[in-house]
Amino acid sequence: MVSSQYVFTFRCDRRPYGSLTHPSAPDGRFKLEVEGADETYIPNQLYTVRITETDGESRFTGFMISAEGEVRQDPKNPRKMITLSPGDVTPRNYLTTKFSNRCHFSVEHAVGTPKSSAEVYWHAPASGNGCVTLRAMVAENKESWYEDGGPLSLYLCEDMRQPDDITPQVNYNCEICDEAKYEITFTGIWSRNTHPRFYPENDWLPRYSDLVGASHAADVILWAPGSLITDGVKDVAEYANTTRFEQEIREKIGSGVRTLIKGKGHGYLKMNYPTYSFIRTDKVNHLITAAVGIHPSPDWFLGVSRFELCQGDSWLTERELNLYPWDAGTDNGVSYESANFPTFPQAAVSRVETSSYDKHSPFYEMDMKEMHPFGTLRIKLVKTYQRDCTSKTNEEPSESSTTTEEGTSTTEQPSTESEGLSEPEEPSRYRYTDNTGQPPLVTDPESSEDCPMTQWLEWTPCDGPCENGRVSGFQWRERFHLVDGVAVEKYDPNVDPSTRKEVPRFCKNHYEDFERRECEDDCDEEQNEVAR
Repeated sequence: MVSSQYVFTFRCDRRPYGSLTHPSAPDGRFKLEVEGADETYIPNQLYTVRITETDGESRFTGFMISAEGEVRQDPKNPRKMITLSPGDVTPRNYLTTKFSNRCHFSVEHAVGTPKSSAEVYWHAPASGNGCVTLRAMVAENKESWYEDGGPLSLYLCEDMRQPDDITPQVNYNCEICDEAKYEITFTGIWSRNTHPRFYPENDWLPRYSDLVGASHAADVILWAPGSLITDGVKDVAEYANTTRFEQEIREKIGSGVRTLIKGKGHGYLKMNYPTYSFIRTDKVNHLITAAVGIHPSPDWFLGVSRFELCQGDSWLTERELNLYPWDAGTDNGVSYESANFPTFPQAAVSRVETSSYDKHSPFYEMDMKEMHPFGTLRIKLVKTYQRDCTSKTNEEPSESSTTTEEGTSTTEQPSTESEGLSEPEEPSRYRYTDNTGQPPLVTDPESSEDCPMTQWLEWTPCDGPCENGRVSGFQWRERFHLVDGVAVEKYDPNVDPSTRKEVPRFCKNHYEDFERRECEDDCDEEQNEVAR
């Protein structure tokens, strides 16, 4: 948002106090520099601005650093001029520097002792404020002083390049007739090595929530920078709980949402394990939005919003995005393990303050260029389904070319994976026959069409020592991956082990086939006899 002041501010008098002389032309012995910026600035980022000597011996006693915004015509009244925001210049050390009472957006010395350098903070303006001029006045004494000129002024313009997780421009008129299937892979990077500042002391505590999102139409917003979040996204950001967000998406399926994205979250010892999901897209539903909560955190999450897959006349082939934290605007905490401190009223989604003034922040004096990503999101086109532009959505797709992992192409038969497609002669994809004469196997509805699994077996009896008529221990249950309708890794004495089918690696990583939990129960008669 562009901030502006409707008064055209003239250049203020920055001469040293008590001076009656004019400034001398800069001779190169002093220069102004911005740490971490060349000729551009990243909006809303914190920078250190420094005056320093260049010859190893020169000293100065007084200084002033000012920021000036661009002057433009007022779009509401072309006869009026407005000055855009130059950001904020603030002291870094309040013992030696102070806000200037002579000039707006300026900081000057508070102590007139000889010095070789001086530093202040500059908080760059929000996006849309154009270019900013930073100017310095340097005084050796009240009679010898310098201002502006090449070494003492800098002209910085907004860096229009965006981080990877900022969506490209939305294509509101996608003309691709073919449908597409994508593999979405989230891989965590957050660790004590990559993000050491205030990383939680207990290694078992940090974890990622499930990856949850959807492929959807252009008029659907699940979350977006600058907007208030839903209760579901709040749960993701504050508690790494995706249940409510997933339900919000499911309620939109068929009315702006095509496919749910769902991938298993990982924690201790598995933080860098990838998690996978598959989605379908078409000319109406060609955007993806996804979110991953990071725990612990006040209200921070990773993700992409309204990321465009329709690239002109073809589908995006592959892209890997670096993910950086977003602030959900619901909690004022500054560090991972900050106490709960609700934001009231709720604020809009924004980038986590990566240039925080707060020394308790993991991102103290850090800008986006210095931060390591917290994860990556890989979007890979798996296959396309050819469709005639005049076809209705419930018609069969024709044969299509499939891009395999090795990059070769093969011919696929008509697929039944797409929503809205059906083949009455085929059994439901939720039922499979295991060729053993047993009843059909029923898949767990929590699994996916790409990684089908049997339903969970019943929990085993509680197993443990019997004391005083009660058993305390553990019980477990299993389910099995289905490949071509066969329950893989399920014991069957009639099947040659060498002919067993192999479960895809991403299915093994994505879906658990064994669960164990603590339990308590009454001892049965046999256990009571043993206990006696």
